[in-house]
Amino acid sequence: MNPQKTIINGLEYELVPAEVIDVDFSGKNKEKLYTIVCKLIGAYGSQAASNLVQARSIDANIKNIPIAGEVVMLMKAPTAYNSYFGTSQEFYYTNPISIQSSVHHNGLPGATEKRKESSTKDSQKRNGSQDGVTTSTKKRLEVQTKIDPAFPERLDVYPIQPYSGDIILEGRWGQSIRLGSTVDERREYPNKPLWQKGLGATGNPILIISNGTNPKKKKHNEFIVENPDEDDSSIWMTSGQAVKFKQASVYTPSIQDKEVELYKKNEFGGNQVIIASDRIIFNARKQEILAYSKESIGLSSEKVISIDGKELIETESKRINLGLNATSPVLLGDRTMDWLDTLCDIISKFITTTTQITVPTGVGPSGPPINIPAFLEVKTNLLQLQQEIEKLQSRLAFVNEKSNGPSEEAKSSAEERQSVQEQREAGQEPPRKKTDAEGADLADKVEPTSVTGAGGTLQDPVETEDAQSGQHVTVYGVRQPDAKTWEYDKEYEKYINTLPTEDGGNKRSDSSFDSQGLKDKFNTNRD
Repeated sequence: MNPQKTIINGLEYELVPAEVIDVDFSGKNKEKLYTIVCKLIGAYGSQAASNLVQARSIDANIKNIPIAGEVVMLMKAPTAYNSYFGTSQEFYYTNPISIQSSVHHNGLPGATEKRKESSTKDSQKRNGSQDGVTTSTKKRLEVQTKIDPAFPERLDVYPIQPYSGDIILEGRWGQSIRLGSTVDERREYPNKPLWQKGLGATGNPILIISNGTNPKKKKHNEFIVENPDEDDSSIWMTSGQAVKFKQASVYTPSIQDKEVELYKKNEFGGNQVIIASDRIIFNARKQEILAYSKESIGLSSEKVISIDGKELIETESKRINLGLNATSPVLLGDRTMDWLDTLCDIISKFITTTTQITVPTGVGPSGPPINIPAFLEVKTNLLQLQQEIEKLQSRLAFVNEKSNGPSEEAKSSAEERQSVQEQREAGQEPPRKKTDAEGADLADKVEPTSVTGAGGTLQDPVETEDAQSGQHVTVYGVRQPDAKTWEYDKEYEKYINTLPTEDGGNKRSDSSFDSQGLKDKFNTNRD
């Protein structure tokens, strides 16, 4: 007796059909994964109902798990306990038999059951009953036993149209992998492929992975073709073929203007990978996502394109347009601030010069303008505005003058601004900028008094000696409450020295100096 063969009714079989009764999904027995329980179907009927056998998948890598009610072929082969000294055999099963030519399921439930109404005297009915065949086509469709109740049957799963030389893998639920080629159009097929020769030739390979087909209503078991616009999700890998599809977004003014649409010029043909679905997500869990292109990269959305970078977003090019064919250049923040600061210095110096103006008259040179306080108020406002220049710069967006990174000068300026910003964030007063209109060094910072005007605080006078004349002078300073920079103005000293004195002169002596009165006058002028 050959242990490789199965004996049924005294006859030996190398392959025997069996109806699947149950499938082990638990995996508890690690030596017998993917095991099924089935009942043998013999050439002249099945064995007794109690004769159930177990079988394992014949392929360890590619599995086609049958469902209860389907029919598989069994064969005997060695087990892990087979050796030279003894033979150990068990059953292995193949893929389900395509009884109904259905990719969804091929169940034939009750194939091993005997019909109760069969008469034992009628040999034809008896034999048919033993083989699970009813006496008429109508009754044959009225099987009481059903397939696996946990298997959801669907009516919208159709087989894929085959073409010459194709290798097709199809799942039960409308998913498929086609290893095909450019089809020779001389042969007629019920459904023409949705890909053409394109830039390639007949016989060029094409790989299509499709998941979830949505064909229009068709009759049972009619062929369908993958469709990038209608399938739930699909990946098309082509070798020259042309695959037409509908763009999800038609808002492409920049893409069209810059001609980032070579696929249209190539009539959708070429070596390409097309991914189509309702949502596409790239998720690099540990490292980066990189996208390289020899020609162009185009992004289009009917609504919004958002790019978030927790630490940095950087872009580099010879030209960056913010807008279609933009022509107006953006301002460089640091240079703009320097230019505004210089402009304020020039205007401040102009105001200082104006307060000192004298013109010839019939009785000699005129005195200073009588509206000096008004000029000084303008200058004070200008200094206040100058202190706000640094607030104009963004701490979020930065630009370079040219491509290939910033210049050394720009780097140095950026480092200086960063240092000042760090000092301020630490609550420290950075070094004050020397912006005195006459180029003199600014005096050290003094503590503010409690006398404040509209928007400023008048400092107590600083007694010092004029570097040029050697005379004893008094310098006054103004500090804005919300400003970080101290500005000192010698114009107050000049203003005091030009006020009329009691003896008719034009310079007040230190003995008659009224510090509090000057503060009050200054604040009144500011108000």
